[in-house]
Amino acid sequence: MEHCHDEDEILIAKDVVKGTTALKVLGYGEDFLTFWAISKKLGKILGQLKDDANPEEYTVFYRPSFGRRGGTKRAEFGEFDAIIVTPKAAYLVESKWDGSNASFPNNVLKLGDIQIRRHEIFRWYHENWKGEGWKEFVRKHAHEFRRNFDKNIAPAGSLLSQNLMTVLNSTRGRKLVNILLLFHRGELPKIETRFKVVTLKYKLADGEYIEL
Repeated sequence: MEHCHDEDEILIAKDVVKGTTALKVLGYGEDFLTFWAISKKLGKILGQLKDDANPEEYTVFYRPSFGRRGGTKRAEFGEFDAIIVTPKAAYLVESKWDGSNASFPNNVLKLGDIQIRRHEIFRWYHENWKGEGWKEFVRKHAHEFRRNFDKNIAPAGSLLSQNLMTVLNSTRGRKLVNILLLFHRGELPKIETRFKVVTLKYKLADGEYIEL
């Protein structure tokens, strides 16, 4: 099926019901489904992970950005779809949905090398940064980071290092868990991954849109 919408598009419309104005929020694609999941289905996600954290105990980062350009020698390494932090663990989320046939060639779902590498890089930062000043951290670890990933470490004073410190301060002391969050309407594809898999069933509200 050909789609005419950009995956980042969000449509907000006002729906008048019985003389009152109610806000009806419709969205399309993987990003919107992720937002729907963390805003409406977080209890179900944590239930599948056997994490009994109370809502006041967790923090959710929606699409935390660590730079989009990436590539060899650069410091950026992409965006997670979400990071969910509870007292028990920090869950690094990659989302997939069944709305795009390109997601499941031959009905097999695999994460790409770039997505897997993103988790490896964040885990390295999580395990090696102890809260010291970032300039000192770079001085001690830049060579090791370049040797491990063929990339440059986030420079001191950069927006990337600031974003990293914000998230790493929340994940410190917690176990990291890699999550594949799969949104589906029908049968699940064959899933080939070492990540923990969480599944959420969704339904369409209007055409190809999902209602929040």
